[in-house]
Amino acid sequence: MIRHSPPIIFFRKKFKWIILCLFIGIIIILLLSGSSLHETDLLIPIDYVRLPEGFSISRPPLNSIEVHVKGKKSKIENLPNIRLRYILDLSRVQTGINTIPTKKGNISLPEGISVVSLNPSFIAVKIEHKIKRELPVLISLTGKPAYGYVVSDILAAPASVILYGPQTVLGSQDKIKTKPIDISGVKESFKKEVTLDLAEGISTFSDSTIIQAQVSIEQKIIIREFKSIPIEGKDTKLRYSINPPSINITVKGPVNIIEKLQAGNDINVYIDLNGLKPGTYVKRAVINLPVHTVLDSVSPKHFTIKIRKW
Repeated sequence: MIRHSPPIIFFRKKFKWIILCLFIGIIIILLLSGSSLHETDLLIPIDYVRLPEGFSISRPPLNSIEVHVKGKKSKIENLPNIRLRYILDLSRVQTGINTIPTKKGNISLPEGISVVSLNPSFIAVKIEHKIKRELPVLISLTGKPAYGYVVSDILAAPASVILYGPQTVLGSQDKIKTKPIDISGVKESFKKEVTLDLAEGISTFSDSTIIQAQVSIEQKIIIREFKSIPIEGKDTKLRYSINPPSINITVKGPVNIIEKLQAGNDINVYIDLNGLKPGTYVKRAVINLPVHTVLDSVSPKHFTIKIRKW
């Protein structure tokens, strides 16, 4: 049987109490840290409410307000998860610049958190009478179609909209644009829904800002001139001469085709001499062009042909 000395027994008894005291101390520290007051600054969005009928905010107002708050650390740390708003009541505003003092009570905060201060202490809001105007809709485009293609037409449905807004903003506008549509690399016509690009304080009569855009894309048509193309006679065994011996033409068609045309290979020009006997004749030239191209002009239009036996 092993017998422990008195100092060892004393140490073991004290060690248990030390561990228990440490555990209790940690619990107390955690409780105190959770209940201690902390302070922080918040940037809270402003909601402008109760604007009287017929009035409008004429310039972009202040979007947010700086709020200094204090409360328990656990509640402070949870604030980013809460949708906080500063409510600014506009029910008593008049036309012109209204300076409205900020109030702590305009923010709804969780229990245990209070507002220490607000910045700014006043919010300036410029109010104007609201006017109504009907403006044509302009479809806004960005980018360019694929090479060889162009925008041939743009339609908006509806073609015009009725808008409400402050006189200083809406009064100077002669059209209303949509958000831009990117047409980079497009080769075909298309339809697309797009929203109106409304300035601050402007609203639509129907509350809908959706516009149906119809964009027509076509191949780019160009005209190209070909000079001094030699003319030959065809379908005769007799000797002949053609005066003048060449022709100038202009050809119209899609840029992707016209740019690649080569006289002689792609353009065939001749005068039909089939069945003609020796003598002098005035005839037109026959001009064969590739598909999707058309003859735009010819010079000269008539040629003198002399046919001889020998």
